[in-house]
Amino acid sequence: MARAGQVKAGSRVRLPDLVGVGVLTAAFPPESVDLAIEEWDAREQRHRLLPARLMAYYVMACVLFLDSAYVEVWNKLLGGLSWARRYRMRRQVGMQPSAAALAKARVRLGPEAMQGVLATSMRPMVTDAAAAPWAYFHGLRKLAADGFTMNVARTPENVARFGMPSNSAGPVGYPQVRVVALAEVGTRCLQGAAVGVLATGEQNLARTLWPRLGTGDVVVADRNFLSYEDLTAIVATNAHAVLRVKAGVDLPVLQVLADGSYVSRIADPQQARRLRRRKTKVPPEQIPGISVRVIGYTVESEPDEHGNREVSELFCLVTTLLDPDAYPLRDFPELYHERWTLETAIGDVETRLRGGAEVVLRSGRPDLVYQEVYALLCVYQAIRALIVAGAEHADLDPDRISFTRTVQAAARHVSDDAAFSP
Repeated sequence: MARAGQVKAGSRVRLPDLVGVGVLTAAFPPESVDLAIEEWDAREQRHRLLPARLMAYYVMACVLFLDSAYVEVWNKLLGGLSWARRYRMRRQVGMQPSAAALAKARVRLGPEAMQGVLATSMRPMVTDAAAAPWAYFHGLRKLAADGFTMNVARTPENVARFGMPSNSAGPVGYPQVRVVALAEVGTRCLQGAAVGVLATGEQNLARTLWPRLGTGDVVVADRNFLSYEDLTAIVATNAHAVLRVKAGVDLPVLQVLADGSYVSRIADPQQARRLRRRKTKVPPEQIPGISVRVIGYTVESEPDEHGNREVSELFCLVTTLLDPDAYPLRDFPELYHERWTLETAIGDVETRLRGGAEVVLRSGRPDLVYQEVYALLCVYQAIRALIVAGAEHADLDPDRISFTRTVQAAARHVSDDAAFSP
């Protein structure tokens, strides 16, 4: 039975309904789940019918079977775990856990353990630029950052914790949880995820992810992520950035380069304010800041019947990749366009995993909302890992593999769960 305020996905078939539990155990082997549970001290103090490891898989199964009630999810989970024989036997003799018992076990597990389980999968999926040129930009691993929100059940606890969107008439819709993801562009596999309340901005959440960057990375992001503070954090990791410029950013021309781009700087706002208070004119090159290269280009519409084209949008990017010979201007529009692969990945989360943006997460408590979001991202990560494995086997760019082909591959991995006893 759905919780009050929960919109269910309807009768249409969703991708997770076709993906077996074996895909989860392949991406998150029992030993890695155990380590995450131990790290967050979520291990039960006495033997229980519903141990922590089994509940970690159960929470992920709740995402797979979003339309099913708690006990139904439990039954489906047991059917997909080769090492769950004794739990199946208990069910046969009437030792079936109730929905209340399953809910209490979720509370015992907590959100941190699922966050730890997700973290076990966040590693580079491609490490060889020669073998996977589609994942690199002139030798730099391509990553993208973006944010989205998800509706959660309209309970007093969730409303108080997460907040609701509003208009001139007041709060509308459902409480929302905000997520910012950092992912590889080539594989769309997550490399970091930050979850917070609606009032927490995308920039603040992203700043917890920048330390996951490193030497040899280049991160691409929209205008919401451009600031002196963000660039400072990215540069501190020895990574590079390509960010779209928002209106009103002061980008003085310090040096015009041969390709038409120019060198500028993103000023340190504190230093800039201090200089302005002196009421003395300071040359732009003397204002402290971070050196960037400014690249502008336009996107044209398709030609009309007369062959005429119209400029549909003007793009302005800043990047810490200053060398025009090593990083030609002509390659940046395609790089920024590839940022939209993360938008597509977010669409996979919203439409294929949840069943649509209108679907509401089932959890009625804030701690379980966080747990459910991490489980949702775990399922997404497991499916992406399967896509990467299939692409490697077929020697393809993962972007060439559709979700339909993923389902076919999943059918071959349904029984690939590790036979470990819980």
